[in-house]
Amino acid sequence: MIQLMQPKGQNKRYRTKLFMPQSDQKFNPLSLAHLLFAAVLLGSFFLPWINWEGSLIKGTSLATGEFFKVSEEKFTIGNPFPQFSFSFYVFWLIPLLAAVAIILGLLKKKTAPFSYIASALALSQFTVYYVFSDFLFSDQSIPGMLKIGAYTTVLAAIGLIITTMPSKGWIWKMAWLLVGPVIAFGGYKIGEKMILSETHTDTAKIKADYTVTADALIQEFISNDTATNRKYMDKVLVVNGMASAVDILPDSTSTVRFADSTGSYAIFSLEKDQFEKTKSIKQGDAVSLKGVCSGSIFSEILKTTAITFKRATFNSTK
Repeated sequence: MIQLMQPKGQNKRYRTKLFMPQSDQKFNPLSLAHLLFAAVLLGSFFLPWINWEGSLIKGTSLATGEFFKVSEEKFTIGNPFPQFSFSFYVFWLIPLLAAVAIILGLLKKKTAPFSYIASALALSQFTVYYVFSDFLFSDQSIPGMLKIGAYTTVLAAIGLIITTMPSKGWIWKMAWLLVGPVIAFGGYKIGEKMILSETHTDTAKIKADYTVTADALIQEFISNDTATNRKYMDKVLVVNGMASAVDILPDSTSTVRFADSTGSYAIFSLEKDQFEKTKSIKQGDAVSLKGVCSGSIFSEILKTTAITFKRATFNSTK
């Protein structure tokens, strides 16, 4: 009988390798890179992503509602579709799915589709931050405003997609790299088009529900904002006062603001056909404006009230 012999000294190592559980084998460089990208993506979600004139907007801000709260308080531009605010909760899946990818990676299980979805959502959210910030600060460099959280998120999301196992080829990975930004940018442009194409009855032709002075209106909101919001929300008001600020924007839109001594103010976003009239208004001029009241926002930081009006026109100038 012929007996097959293992080389002396190697028999133990041979048996150990043969019967070694899969989970005890060493991580390869691709797996380690995948775990690193997932960990960075998870952590970056809680870091500042962009600086809006001193306000640090974190990755969590869109999901918590802080994103549009700050934009409305500081720049009087809020969520154009507040009825869909709940949909932003989906971005909480970014850290959740990144954590799932880490756990599966440690167990040497496949991480798709969790890594793909987390990365696509992260790239989608980054696109929202970028295009909305570009809208707020059209005359500034957005890359210079971005913080470490935004840059590490993009790099981690791209790396996570590339290193996801099992791989289905580069076409599949490229699709996941593009799907988030394409959907986010497309949704943004659709929303922008819907807002710009909205048709309303000309405010100038609508009879005002109330005529008030700017100081009295601001004081009324400060005294009881809940009751005053119920009274004036979506009503047409004629407001008379002294213009405290006139802003001419690059897109041929303009705003006129009435402010009181506390720093609280009423701001009117004028229709584009009022652009030429707005250019003739200076700070301190007596102005009469007609617009639709959008309600007030109280800033806990500044301790001031901001009252916004849309579709505004000049009622008369004095």
